[in-house]
Amino acid sequence: MDRLACVDLPVLPLQLLLRQHPDWRRQPAAVVDRDKAQGTLLWVNEAARQKRILPGMRYATALSLTHELRAATIEPAEIEKARRRILVDLQCFSAGVEPSAEEPGVFWMDASGLALLYPSLTVWARCIREKLREQELHATVAVGFTRFGTYSLARAAQGIVVCAHERLEARQARQVALDRLDLPPQTRDMLDKLGVRTVGAFIDLPAPGIRRRFGEEAAQLHALAAGETFAPLQPVIEAEPLIVEHALDHPEED
Repeated sequence: MDRLACVDLPVLPLQLLLRQHPDWRRQPAAVVDRDKAQGTLLWVNEAARQKRILPGMRYATALSLTHELRAATIEPAEIEKARRRILVDLQCFSAGVEPSAEEPGVFWMDASGLALLYPSLTVWARCIREKLREQELHATVAVGFTRFGTYSLARAAQGIVVCAHERLEARQARQVALDRLDLPPQTRDMLDKLGVRTVGAFIDLPAPGIRRRFGEEAAQLHALAAGETFAPLQPVIEAEPLIVEHALDHPEED
């Protein structure tokens, strides 16, 4: 059976920001869309989550929960530059690498056929993490069988997760908290009020009601989580530069 891996660099834009402000690393920190009280939090670290600060909150609301919060903006061009460099690094470990179109720190990788190159998939995943650590970036690598299963485990775990079989992947994915996924904040908060706080509880909801109450984006995520849709790996193929050569005659001197 084909193996698939998800590499998640948690809150990548925030990791880039913390490289600029290393003294913020142990404090609640966030990336905001604009540095004003009504700005919206886009990415937060674990220290902020422990203070009940989540993406989608207003900057002023988050400050009311803790005055220790540190936040700033980061340029999209800087995020894209880091994303491209990470893609090149990951292509050293697999020919099939697909970056997420929505989340800058998420990448899927083809993990099949590596037995002759690495002693185990755990060693392979460890090499990936060490390579990214050279850029002062932290990553989680989840190796499994499905796009959603590996994604959810990578978002919830730390370090390396390797699932021996698909049933184990599905069982562990059901336990992942919904606030770890990239759900729209309004949808996440509405589900929380209904007591739906895990992937398993979300999957168990009837599909027609998901589309009617929460919209198409949530319905597509529900179908993917429930295994009702299949999204094949779509790796990025790097175009090799074209080189044109032309031999010129020696210059005439007489």
